[in-house]
Amino acid sequence: MKTFVKALAAFGAALMVAAVPATAASAETTVGGNSGWVPFQTPSFTLPAGVACSFELHGEVVYDHEFTRVLETFPDGSPKVQEFQGALGVVFTNVETGGSARRDGSGTLRATRDGDGGTEFVFQGDGIAGILAGSPLPGVYVVSGHNVLVAHPDGSREFTVIHGTLENMCQTLA
Repeated sequence: MKTFVKALAAFGAALMVAAVPATAASAETTVGGNSGWVPFQTPSFTLPAGVACSFELHGEVVYDHEFTRVLETFPDGSPKVQEFQGALGVVFTNVETGGSARRDGSGTLRATRDGDGGTEFVFQGDGIAGILAGSPLPGVYVVSGHNVLVAHPDGSREFTVIHGTLENMCQTLA
């Protein structure tokens, strides 16, 4: 489960993680040195049926030039505010039907943890976000624009701000 959570956070976000901007090369050259940016890689993933979609969904990372940095930490040293940026491309596949779609998740993502198990993910540009079953509108979303996803301590997630588009890959590939 931690791998799944990490993958989505990284997408963007994950993959509850996470996801990331089209200017990865400029990030490396412009904010290099002592900026704190380090390479980050989003792993490919497979979500069993019922986790986010009614079918098994596979996400194959086809390009990944991401960076991350920690802007603020908790007293124990764990990240409180973390940014992700870089180019990310994923081919999503409905494992049951073989249908697939390639999407770009390049943008920026800022994750702010509240210390009680909740996290606010702020997307700028494109990104990828997972919302698990049991949450309002579960799915794996490709976002574009300015969107805010809140992960609550109970594991539920919801978009609280939507200025742009949301594409639910569960609906696209159903």
